[in-house]
Amino acid sequence: MPQHTDTVGGATADTTTTAARPGASGASAAGSPQAALAAHGLRLEVLPSPVRPADGSDPKAADVPAQALFTRAVEKGFYEKVPDGRAMDQSLGMDADDAKRSLGVYADGDDPAAREPVGTFVDWASTLTVSPGIELPAWLISNVTVSPGHRRRGILRAMMGRSLTDAVAAGMPVAALTVSESAIYGRFGFGVCCHARRAQVRTTGQVQMRGPAATGTVTREDPREVIDQVDALQRELQLLTPGSPRRPQTHRVMWKDALASENDGKGEGSFVGLYRDAEGRARGAVVYRFKGWETEPATVRVQAFMAADPEAWRGLVRYLLDLDLIERVEFARLPDDGALEAVLENARLVTVTEHWDDLYLRILDVPACLEGRAYVSGVAGGLTLAVSDRHGFADGTWRLTVAEGRGRVERLADGAQEQADLALDVAELSGLWLGGVSAVTGVRAGTVRERTPGAAVLLDTLLSSAAPVHLLTGF
Repeated sequence: MPQHTDTVGGATADTTTTAARPGASGASAAGSPQAALAAHGLRLEVLPSPVRPADGSDPKAADVPAQALFTRAVEKGFYEKVPDGRAMDQSLGMDADDAKRSLGVYADGDDPAAREPVGTFVDWASTLTVSPGIELPAWLISNVTVSPGHRRRGILRAMMGRSLTDAVAAGMPVAALTVSESAIYGRFGFGVCCHARRAQVRTTGQVQMRGPAATGTVTREDPREVIDQVDALQRELQLLTPGSPRRPQTHRVMWKDALASENDGKGEGSFVGLYRDAEGRARGAVVYRFKGWETEPATVRVQAFMAADPEAWRGLVRYLLDLDLIERVEFARLPDDGALEAVLENARLVTVTEHWDDLYLRILDVPACLEGRAYVSGVAGGLTLAVSDRHGFADGTWRLTVAEGRGRVERLADGAQEQADLALDVAELSGLWLGGVSAVTGVRAGTVRERTPGAAVLLDTLLSSAAPVHLLTGF
């Protein structure tokens, strides 16, 4: 099942008024998002999460018709193949494993067990790596769609307002999403914290690599036989990678090549290249598949690439470049770090086919976020941030002090914003938080206002990350 966030083109008009603040009554408040829905003959409903039966099997769509119809609406919203039969049951089972919650907007009088929603929104509690080895609770958002016939009726605003208010009530310090349309979510306080790219490498002839050869070995494996080792590697790498939440269950099923929607559950013919070091320990893995002889030049697509250390990374790249009969290797998701070009003698063999703003974060609790991450050893200093948040969650003036790898945050009294070193919207702070985006760039763009000379450089220094910020798996 593909992972999505939004198909709400044209929905920016839905977001022009303030979403529910913490403690707001929501549906009872005049002018609230729920009241706006009601004016259009619509209502927001929270569907119960699907639950696996006691025997561990997938839920049956016939037993949870509202959730099945919701899933159909999501897939139609992204123009994807709509699952049915065993594929639908499997999709519901994966949602159950992640305890995903579904928010649906329905026309008045429509029964969710009989009619598809006109708006969909999925959220769930997870964790996010914020520094190597440190996770914080995170509220993940995905599968946001609005039916083409119901634009500009407050649907997105109502769903997002309910979700963020519930996240705050649950004690979540941060929300996260990925987007199809980047212009939509800044007004909700989301800021991009890292970028990613898709690339391909021409492998005709002998491709020369720079640097020392890896000393380990790579073996081709059946995904279903080594999925536990792949799981362990992914979890190890996720814990070391700021910007990466826990992997959704969908990816495990895809990497196992066990999607019921593909070839009646028999798989797409994926392989795993498993790297073992000189001591025989699994230290890296790639999941890839051949795209078929009808694709020219002969191409393999790398669906997942994980390496626990630089040597495993080089060994896996070498393995992919040396695949017999293959003339092109496509990487579906790479960090925006230039490492692939750096390891090749001829960097022009690499073509970047897509570059995008990847993970968006939304700080909901400023002290929990700034105090919850680690800070690079030897970095110290302090400054004051005036943060504006139209939704009220993070609004205020905050003093950040960093010393000995720890951050301390103090909320200053009202009126202190005039003495702030930097003034910025919560969307900008959310993007800067993990250290993958620059405050100096924000000053140049006009999205960060520097009141004390040098404050942007200092903030970049304080927030610098001990590891690159990267989203390992979409959600």
